[in-house]
Amino acid sequence: MWNVTAFICILIGASIPAGLLDASLATGLVGTVTSLGLLASLTAIRPGELSFLKQIAGPAVAAALVPAVWITLQMLPLSFWAHPVWKFAGETLGVPFSGSITVDTGASLGALLLWLSLLSVMLAAAAIAIDARRADMMSRSIGATAVVAALILVLHSDPLKAWLGAAGAARDETANGFLMLVLVGVPLGLARALDIGGHADGRSAARLAQLRALFAASALFCAASACWYGHRGAAIALAAGIALVLMTFAARKLHLHRWSSAGAATAVALIALATAIANRHPDVAFAIAFTDAPADLVQSTHTLLADLPALGSGGGTTATLASTYMDWQGAATRPVVATSAAALIAQFGSAMFWTLLAVTVACIAAFTAGARNRGRDWSYPASAAAVLLTLLLAAFTLPELPALPGVIVLGAVIGTGLAQRISRSRLQAG
Repeated sequence: MWNVTAFICILIGASIPAGLLDASLATGLVGTVTSLGLLASLTAIRPGELSFLKQIAGPAVAAALVPAVWITLQMLPLSFWAHPVWKFAGETLGVPFSGSITVDTGASLGALLLWLSLLSVMLAAAAIAIDARRADMMSRSIGATAVVAALILVLHSDPLKAWLGAAGAARDETANGFLMLVLVGVPLGLARALDIGGHADGRSAARLAQLRALFAASALFCAASACWYGHRGAAIALAAGIALVLMTFAARKLHLHRWSSAGAATAVALIALATAIANRHPDVAFAIAFTDAPADLVQSTHTLLADLPALGSGGGTTATLASTYMDWQGAATRPVVATSAAALIAQFGSAMFWTLLAVTVACIAAFTAGARNRGRDWSYPASAAAVLLTLLLAAFTLPELPALPGVIVLGAVIGTGLAQRISRSRLQAG
């Protein structure tokens, strides 16, 4: 099985050059590699592990296919749901168009491929991480990828950009994509640092201490670089993820009842929500109310969201439509919106976005419960829960981030947490 593990490590590492290629080429490359990775992992998996994978991954796959189906529907020529831009174009050109929900079919196809790539990586990672030793290798590979991404962020920080001049400033979009990878690495590194050494596995105490120190150092470095580059929005998201890991660790150490842990977490969440609401931008959509963005960007994003149909406008909405709302950004700047949440609402529509948000919250609760009830290897579901919480808050606090560089790493973290959320012996006994 070592060859499959090595292949997945290469798969995770592919997330770094993915941010350096042309968008369409990189999307196609990631889709091809992730499909091969899924095929390789399912071909080499043992029969007993395959049965376990079907039991744990079935509900997750079913839920993940819903957005894929919706993106497909957005691309179909459904004239009664078509975006108003098609009718306007038909009247202008004098040619009837059988329009669709999406305004850019090619961009929606790319979004579908990106989502299926995430699903492929998640399943491949879950198949590999069923074994605890392979899960450990996965976590090390993810941590190494996050550290490399953190180095890229440091090289693209404001002081170094000023020293490098225009050459450094021209690659902001690339660095923004790597910010997602760094945000993933912080909760993972912290959880693994707290977990390693908690049980005997035949390795020396000195080696365990070194490995724990490496995970802790990687988490600290990633956190520092993310806050340095992403400022307050990244700090808020990371604080929530770190708090969830520490609360899970404390609940396990203190042997708190699950309802006590849930009550404490709920109280902290309500306090944080009340604080955020008290400091939000007034009179704008909830999706952009908490961002630390310029007022012009917040207002133009609010206007864009107010004008979009409830079903969304499909992939490429910000690139196609946002330029008409954000002329102040300049012709040479790729149009962006104030938050990733706003970009997702523009693409999927408000109903699908809030449904995905509810599913994400349910996944956070399920992973947290799995980490709380797990014996050894609790750090994998705990890191998955914390990563989802971190990225959830980052979607409301950070500007729109390119999703491609983070797809592989995010899928690997979720898949590893999914495989280790319930022990095989416990599931077989149940």
